[in-house]
Amino acid sequence: MQEQTEVPPLSQREQEHLTYLNVYELYNESERKREHYRRYGTIFMLVSGLVFLALMFSLESKIEFLCLWIITVIYCVTLMIRADYQYDLYRKMLGISKEGEKEIEEYSQDISE
Repeated sequence: MQEQTEVPPLSQREQEHLTYLNVYELYNESERKREHYRRYGTIFMLVSGLVFLALMFSLESKIEFLCLWIITVIYCVTLMIRADYQYDLYRKMLGISKEGEKEIEEYSQDISE
């Protein structure tokens, strides 16, 4: 039988540090999603608008395509708002001001060098 080694419990400071790292990772992930949705969400809404507009005038079921286009726009805007809200929530949790983001980027680049 193998002996099980007991891992000492984490101190309060270590637990807080791990929590901070997890929230910071979520912050970085939400920042990437936010930029992705801002860039491609707007393009997708414009392209889908053109596609549904073309379908509305070429086919007889105009109301259905208009409804689908409205649902698509609402869904895209909802995703963009949700991503922006999550980013702002994590930024507030970490206590990062908008000016502080640049300082964090500079600091992380200094560490990685």
